[in-house]
Amino acid sequence: MYTVENYHWGLVGYYFGCLLIMLYLWRFRALIPGRHFRSLLLLLIASVILVPVTAYTDNSYLAPAWFVSLFEGFTEATEEGYLRAALPIAIVYAGSVIVYFIWAMLGFRRNKPVTESSDTEELAEE
Repeated sequence: MYTVENYHWGLVGYYFGCLLIMLYLWRFRALIPGRHFRSLLLLLIASVILVPVTAYTDNSYLAPAWFVSLFEGFTEATEEGYLRAALPIAIVYAGSVIVYFIWAMLGFRRNKPVTESSDTEELAEE
């Protein structure tokens, strides 16, 4: 039987691997058309692979929700089956979509459009 420390180190390794996957997807996100569709797809992938739930209903050990959902669905260990871990994934995704839409509606962007008047003013000062 694994200890709590074993589960925590397993999650550290798992999340490091997920970070590498998300960096890879972020690098090649331009291949997917549509800025908002691309962002929502990345949020879905991140929420599916990053949400943890308790591995067993009677223990406090954490495991990836998608894996717990598949395992319980295949083995029929509980009555809930696939849905035990699907609810936390859906809640996290819905929350991240709400935050994304608020961010998009308020117009926070890194690259502000450059106006011509500011360029000519900078040239005049030199």
